[in-house]
Amino acid sequence: MINKNNSLIIGMGNFDTFGGWLLDTQFVANMGFPYLLAHGIGEPVDDATTKVNFPEKGIYRMFVYTYNWVAPWKPQYAPGRFQIKLNQNTIDKEFGTENDNWSWEYGGEVEIDDTNATLSLCDLTGFEGRCGLILFTQNTMFTPPQETGEIIKLYKKLTNQESTDNTLQFDMIVAGGGIAGICCALSCARQGLKTALIQDRGVVGGNNSSEVRVWLGGETNYEPFPGIGNIVNELEQARKAHYGSSNTGDLYEDDNKEQLLRNEENLSLFLNHILTDVVTDGDKICEVEVFDIPTGKYKKMTAPLYADCTGDGTVGAMAGADFEVTTNGHMGMTNHWHLKNMGTKQTFPRCPWAIDLTNCTFPGRKGVKDVYNNQGEISLGVWFWESGCELDPIDNAEYARDTNLRAMYGAVDCLKNVDNDYENYKIGFCGHIGGKRESRRLFGDVILTKSDVYKGTIFEDSCIPSTWNFDVHYPDKRFYGAFYEGDGFITKDYHERFNKPYFVPYRCLYSRNLSNMFMAGRNVSVSHDALGTVRVMRTGGMMGEVIGYAAAICKSENTLPRDVYSNHLDKLMSTLKGIPKIMKKDQI
Repeated sequence: MINKNNSLIIGMGNFDTFGGWLLDTQFVANMGFPYLLAHGIGEPVDDATTKVNFPEKGIYRMFVYTYNWVAPWKPQYAPGRFQIKLNQNTIDKEFGTENDNWSWEYGGEVEIDDTNATLSLCDLTGFEGRCGLILFTQNTMFTPPQETGEIIKLYKKLTNQESTDNTLQFDMIVAGGGIAGICCALSCARQGLKTALIQDRGVVGGNNSSEVRVWLGGETNYEPFPGIGNIVNELEQARKAHYGSSNTGDLYEDDNKEQLLRNEENLSLFLNHILTDVVTDGDKICEVEVFDIPTGKYKKMTAPLYADCTGDGTVGAMAGADFEVTTNGHMGMTNHWHLKNMGTKQTFPRCPWAIDLTNCTFPGRKGVKDVYNNQGEISLGVWFWESGCELDPIDNAEYARDTNLRAMYGAVDCLKNVDNDYENYKIGFCGHIGGKRESRRLFGDVILTKSDVYKGTIFEDSCIPSTWNFDVHYPDKRFYGAFYEGDGFITKDYHERFNKPYFVPYRCLYSRNLSNMFMAGRNVSVSHDALGTVRVMRTGGMMGEVIGYAAAICKSENTLPRDVYSNHLDKLMSTLKGIPKIMKKDQI
């Protein structure tokens, strides 16, 4: 039996300071918790530290929830090694060395002679070490569970959170703080709905943030809906850059986006809150549970309406929505990176655990042309360094991100240590947050197809302009030699044009079997091919804007999203057509 009287569990979000470690929240659906990542790009990062209070003095057995992240490919290596200190005493065990998936590594016995202690994570390499939980127990017979749900139960038990009566109430709960979610939350709040916006990271903007660094795509404000796009225009950045070292984080104006949300009277922003559970009653969502990362506490929220703007369709999947996933042949994930000229010679260690590109061609290597016929530095780390197209985009998301990292480290190792090229360069930036393009697509009453767009099918509820040409990505056959491990990481874009704009129908924006759930962004009700046009961020943002007006009708008429189409479509369409165009910044 394990209990809080002889055990202590520490979540990574509870650390007093992260030092040089980064909080990674992308893969909670797979492994249960946010974790700290030693993303030092080859240089050990500063220690993460926190104060902890042990229940009593004595001998404790220590377990660490971690992962040898290269073990799925090369288990003989362990580049993500780290150690743990208690009151500056280093535990002998090196963690992140054992298993090929998230699991507990045993750290041995430690003696606690002062219940108030300082705990530190000490990175040894700078190569992506990761830690999710640390457990101390005096129970000599206890072994921590491996199944994610059981680990969460254990955490709740040891932190006295097995039940909670505190429920926050809203008119609308929006999950996902990317461009679609921002626009949806602002639109709802401005229509008078008390709105919550849940974001699992510390910044908003999603792919259009300093963490991921993707510029906005698509066009806005098309007649006969001149005002659809007004909120997106408020998010336009003053400057932009697409590639290389000029694509700096400050261009994405994270603080401006956050301030816009915080200034909205009817809007509550929940940064660093992870959606962990959805409760339904029949065909309605009635409650969501979120994990407050900094406090380590679970909260409940309820509302009559919900909007899934998560990109991955997380709310819908948890609630039992009908959806589709293209598991092989979908668009993948990019982690942008670039090299920076430092003016003097820069060394880089050999990376035998990375993808060995010694005998392969790849963009950025001398004489090799990319999809735009560019050569050299501009071809490194840009959008077409993209992994995960062949595997399930949810179950294998961390695997895809790590493939991107191994491809980057392998490329830099090859360029500097084999080709003796880029002598004065070092890795200037690598986003640890992956920019996803495709995963779940939630089904609405209309599933938009490529044929609909090509033929110019007009629906009576068509209202959101889509202007990005069909743009889907698949692994680039020219570089198949580099994919000898079986995982493609360089793609090619395939474009087809149509007569723009095409207006997406409102019925793509609500679930066909969850009666009170809207959706906006890349998880809306379209086919894989049709996603090639609607997936870009300005288009997703306009979806969120439309939801705000539909949600206002739901509130005023005491009705649900489908009924807006069935019984109040004239009101919705006349409202959308009557919004005047307001340009906050010049469009890019």
